[in-house]
Amino acid sequence: MEKGSLPRILVVTAGYGEGHNSAARGVRDALTARAEVRVTDLCAEAMPGMFRLTRAAYLWIIARMPRLWKLMYEVSDKRNLAEKPIKGLAPVERLLEWLLREWKPDAVVCTYMLYPYMLDSLALRTGKTVPYLTVVTDSCVINKSWLCSESPLWAVTDPWTREIMAEKGLPPDRLCVTGFPVNPSLGVLAREHPVSWKEGDPFRVLYFAQRSARHARAELEAMLEAAPGLHVTCILGHRFRRIYPHIRDLRARYGSRLVVRGWTRRVPSYLSASHVVVGKAGGATVHEVLASARPMLVNFLLPGQEEGNALLLEKLGGGFHVRDVRALVSALRGMMADGGAQWRRMHENLLKADMTGGSGKIADLVLKLAEERTN
Repeated sequence: MEKGSLPRILVVTAGYGEGHNSAARGVRDALTARAEVRVTDLCAEAMPGMFRLTRAAYLWIIARMPRLWKLMYEVSDKRNLAEKPIKGLAPVERLLEWLLREWKPDAVVCTYMLYPYMLDSLALRTGKTVPYLTVVTDSCVINKSWLCSESPLWAVTDPWTREIMAEKGLPPDRLCVTGFPVNPSLGVLAREHPVSWKEGDPFRVLYFAQRSARHARAELEAMLEAAPGLHVTCILGHRFRRIYPHIRDLRARYGSRLVVRGWTRRVPSYLSASHVVVGKAGGATVHEVLASARPMLVNFLLPGQEEGNALLLEKLGGGFHVRDVRALVSALRGMMADGGAQWRRMHENLLKADMTGGSGKIADLVLKLAEERTN
């Protein structure tokens, strides 16, 4: 790095689940004006056809066959990727090698668990090392795939996760509690847009429809019937065309109490206007909700890492898993009872936890790695 120039930071991610990409964007945003940043989905760029196929298979399995996903997760939790690398990823490692050689980053941030092993392999093969940091996008339940690299630093979401990883044999001095690298604006939302509620006011639910049309319809109808003051903003995302025809009549029936949106960049705005979030326990969603200090009811979770995300919500006293529609309705009514006493406690618990600033802390760590390399 030339004197006076900005350090170059390479952020490598993979689009298998939104958490990895969300973390990469959060780190990028926090490094703006402090570094020259390049975010690359190595799998998508190196093997586009195979990536599309495997990503589609991944999404199909988690949506339709969660028990198969659980089995796959348990198998991966027994494998040391340093000793038994996944075969067929040579093009991905070659692209990474090319980026290190041609773009010459001063440090690398890995938000996907396979890349640290590739960096270790390249260091052994070429004799050239680039400092890197591993961002662990899971909480409380940590798969072995995160644990067996020679990473100089691991950035983890919370003290419980740090303790679990230390118990599994990682050096405590290389485990840094940073929080999840969410969009930095969400921390501003929690501080500058406090939310309150009293009986008679609309109780606003932000609902992410991340399962089937049948589930979306059943949950929306049940929530809107639960209490006349309950209002729902439903985010359909890329499932809009698939789900909307099945819920169109609900908009006519419930009027302004139901707002439906497709894909949107305004999630922080919708969070700021909501009292509670209902959705799947994905890493990105849970940590965006935590950073904005809005309580969450988890209506679906994948066995394995998403169980850990739901557990973190419970440990912080800011949410829990509702196993079916009846439990969802009961939870919402409970949060609104007694003038919203339970909801207020959960909101205050999350404000006290202050799960903000993860992106900035990770940016500080990787810039320090880059500086140490050049000194």
